[in-house]
Parts: sequence; structure tokens; C-alpha cells
Amino acid sequence: MSHIGWETIRRQIEENPPDVAAFTVYTATAPWAFIVAAEIKRANPAAVIVFGNDHAAILHEEVLTGRYGSRLVDFVGTGNNGPFTMMGLLYALSGDLEQGRVPSLAYRRDGTVVHQSAPTYPLNRRRLPDYSLIADQLTEHYDKAFQTWYAGHYDLQRMITMAIDGGCHWGDSPRRRCKHCSIQGLTPKTAAIGTTVAALEHAVGSLGANVYAAGDSTLGFSRDQWQGQFSFLDDLADACAASPVLRDRRFMLAYGLIYEFLQSAKLCKGFVRTWNVGLEAFDPKLLKQNSKGINKGPDRIYEALELARDLDYRLYVSGILGLPGTDIAKLRSEVDNWLALAEQYQDIITTVSVAAPAVVPGSRMYWEAYHSRPEVRSWHGEILPSRKLTDLYLRDNTDVRLADVEAALTDLGRGVIRMGDAGSGMKFGGYMLGGTDQEEQQEQELLDALCRQL
Repeated sequence: MSHIGWETIRRQIEENPPDVAAFTVYTATAPWAFIVAAEIKRANPAAVIVFGNDHAAILHEEVLTGRYGSRLVDFVGTGNNGPFTMMGLLYALSGDLEQGRVPSLAYRRDGTVVHQSAPTYPLNRRRLPDYSLIADQLTEHYDKAFQTWYAGHYDLQRMITMAIDGGCHWGDSPRRRCKHCSIQGLTPKTAAIGTTVAALEHAVGSLGANVYAAGDSTLGFSRDQWQGQFSFLDDLADACAASPVLRDRRFMLAYGLIYEFLQSAKLCKGFVRTWNVGLEAFDPKLLKQNSKGINKGPDRIYEALELARDLDYRLYVSGILGLPGTDIAKLRSEVDNWLALAEQYQDIITTVSVAAPAVVPGSRMYWEAYHSRPEVRSWHGEILPSRKLTDLYLRDNTDVRLADVEAALTDLGRGVIRMGDAGSGMKFGGYMLGGTDQEEQQEQELLDALCRQL
């Protein structure tokens, strides 16, 4: 929907109201999820609305009992069992399965919220989508977005998403989990190798698509990492090498930390085309208490990027400006380091994505602020003020302000875009914090107007 104007969306809903609509809800986009849900309910009062992803899952009580969610949202998918939750729910809505058997689902019943949690179900049987069912949508929407962002870096001119793995695989010890994800306590999950390879062969061979492996840290699932507990990557590399469809085809975009990439880059060089890495920051002092400790500073970063170049990887690099301890001098230094890195590796970088800290309910940052700051508790609910949360976080933890960070991001973005326009094709992206106060007010007014029509 990010590529479609609001009036077009309204017209499509009016012409063909959905019976079931499921939304991926991020904190920054939650207002628009409610707006589109309200428009659907206006066009079809019997429509079933399902919210999912971290924001809605963690705040499922707030969503289902909130001012808007109590009227608009029927179900919330929780945990990271999305395919099982959605397929089970569709069977339940069709009368073919008891609703109580649907995993990781929250809903209202007799005035209370029922949560059917299933935090570890199942570990190695993720369901994968068949994109041939929406081939027309690929042509109309997915392919156009891919053409804008990535076409110059891939042989195949299409990309689809497959959650072949998910969850934090750093063990049970909280000290080994990063500050941003430990609050969720997700268990490691993968699809079975046979299922994965069959889906990849269909995607690459029949649909002509690259695959974004939308896992939390795909490149960390190799045998040589974390005491050899996971061999998913090793098995996948062997299976791809044995497949006549996938052999010698580099088609995957996968996420991995620097340490993970250094351990698995050679293993994955036959099928991974793009390494999606969170560099976070160049000054390791800014990462203290806020990462797994894997980013040891510029030397380790450049070691990994040199390896990526030697093995002909492409890079999607991301980071954060405004981590705790940042002052104006460090902010300027971080921007300079990002620009230097972009210039040096522009031949293999597809995208530089850097943003201010996003304080979302899936992080310790949010809950620490919730328990320590009364204003955060007053803001808490089904919709959170993203900009206010980030502004408060910067005031509490840095010597810079949001305006300083946004000015730095503008400088960085202009520099990256300039290099891209000069021939490399490199793009710049950033995380959405939400609109200005005026835009947020307009969204609020639109949502209220739609709800009055229900």
C-alpha cells in the first residue's frame, strides 16, 4: 500500500470490499492500519480485521480494548507463528476448525481478552507462501518497487519475501540478547529444508524471483556458530548446490550481524546475493549495553565489508544516529564515517538505511521509559506517538536533540543520493517516526471521521 495513494485505496475497497483483511502493524504506521481498517468496516461491516507484527502483538490487550481497536480489530496474531495463525484462523472462520485451536491468537470473548499463546510452536515447520497465487499482484506492485530499488544489482528482476527462519537464536541467557529484542524472548524457528528448497525452486525457477529471507538473523543459523546448535545454513547450502534449479544462482537477500557474516559468508556465497547488515554505529562506545557486542568498531566492520567484496556480495547496510552517549561531535563523526563507507563501497552497496532510534514496544528502551517516565505511561495505548518517544529518548540519553539527528540524517541522505545519482545506483532509506504534529492531527481527524460513519 505504500506505493498507492489513499484515494486509490478507498476506491479499491469500495469496489471490492474484502471479507478478511490482515495488517502488518508497525508502531509508526499503526494510525494508518486503523484508518484502512475503518474504511474496510465502513464498506463491509461484516469484514474480519486481523492485526499482526510486533506492535499489535505486544500491545494486543491495548488494541483489542482500545478506543479504536475495540470497534475495528477482531483478532491479533501474537508471537512469531504468523503463517500458522493466519491459516488456522481462515479455517476457523470457514467453520472447519475450532477457534480455540488456532495458535498465537488474541481476541475478545464475553467482554474479556482471550490469548491463545504458543511461544514455541512449532520450531522447524514454518509454512511458506506460494506466490503464484498472487502473480498479478507481483506484476502490478512488487515488481515496480523492485525495479526502483534493486533491479541493477540482480539478474532476476523480481523479489518476494519468505520467512524461512525467525526468532532470536542467542540462547536463554538474557545477557546474550540485545537490548532491542530481548523483551520478546522469541524462540529460533526455521522451515524444514525440504520445504524450503521446494519453495525456493518454485520462486526462482517458475516465478523468476529473488527471495528476501525475512528472518531475524538468517546468516546466524550455521553449524560453526553458537556451539553448533543450528545447521540450517549448512544444510541449505548443500541442498542449493545439489538443486539443478538453484545451483550457481545467487538469489537471496539475508540478514546477519558482522560476526555472523564473517562466520558464514563463504558457506553462503553460492546462493546469497545480498547481505543485509545492521552496522548500527562506528563508535563502539555508543553501542555499549545496546547490542550483542558483536560490532567491535570500524576495524571489524571493514574486515567484513572487504570479505563481502572479495566474495562478490551486495550490501544493504543500516544503522542508527542518536544512540546513548551521542554529542554533536560524535554525531558529525558518525555521519562522516557513513559517507566514507558509502563512497568506498558504493560498487557493492544497494542501500544505506540510517535512522534515529525507534522506541517501539518490542524493545527494552520502551519499557524502561514506560516504568521511569509518567508521560510515557500517559501516552501508552493502541497508538503510540513515535516522534515524542524518540525525542524523549534522545533528551534522556544523549546531548543532542531530534532536530540535530534529523539534520544529520538529511546531510547523510543527500550525500548517499548524490553518489547513487552519479552512477552507482545506491539508494538511501530511513525508518519512519510518524508525521509532524499537523500530519498526525490530520490522520487523527480522518480516523475519527471514518469511525463516525460506522
